[in-house]
Amino acid sequence: MGSDRNPPFVDAQYFTDLDAYVYEAVATLEYSGSPVTGSEIVAATDLDDHTAADVLDALTEHGVLRRTRSEGEDAFELARRDWSATPDRPSR
Repeated sequence: MGSDRNPPFVDAQYFTDLDAYVYEAVATLEYSGSPVTGSEIVAATDLDDHTAADVLDALTEHGVLRRTRSEGEDAFELARRDWSATPDRPSR
């Protein structure tokens, strides 16, 4: 994983429609300033747990999202701040 000074290269053209949908949900939810949990992503996207988990795993593996822990649950944040709705403020 890269830092904000050295973000990982990600070719967004590999995104499927579902990848983009979940990514945008994370970007929108992180605007609140707190970590975005997997259950919040499932609720916002109306995807089943398994599908959401598969997409989140793929986005994390490709370096698009970072996985952390918040209150005992997986949480996600954008790996690249320049794609964020709040590029000057990380979610935590």
